[in-house]
Amino acid sequence: MATRRRVKHASSKELTPEQVAENMKEAARKIRMTSHAVRESVKAFRESGAVQEMAYATREAAVTARDTTRDIRDTVKDVEKSGVVSDTAKAMDETATAAAETRRAARGTALQLPRGAPKTEKIVKRGTRKAKRGVRTAKRQAKRTFTKKAPKAKRKLKKLVK
Repeated sequence: MATRRRVKHASSKELTPEQVAENMKEAARKIRMTSHAVRESVKAFRESGAVQEMAYATREAAVTARDTTRDIRDTVKDVEKSGVVSDTAKAMDETATAAAETRRAARGTALQLPRGAPKTEKIVKRGTRKAKRGVRTAKRQAKRTFTKKAPKAKRKLKKLVK
């Protein structure tokens, strides 16, 4: 196994007491210079008013955020109290129910037509198809509205669809 050789650098030579004393004096001078520079920087920073300006700006932003949040909360409460969402959901529910009943009635009517009147039967079937499309459209629109505007109404719609 090879042994490692330790390379001695010029800086690893032993220092004399005079050199150590000189190095300590140099370190003390650097500390004094740095301390003076920090003191001047802090003084300039304080005198510039930057700290106060930052504090005022932060306070203003916090107050604005608080006020905006309160306004939004009050608006949501007003909408909730007015019953607009629940009334809209009820109306859409009633519309979907009426459209489904209309589709069933039209289909029943089409099935009652005698085979002897093919033109009338075609017209009724065409009307039934249009009614089905109307029901699907109303259902899709109601579902989209519930999804976007009212989570409670969305849950109610899922119960109705089942």
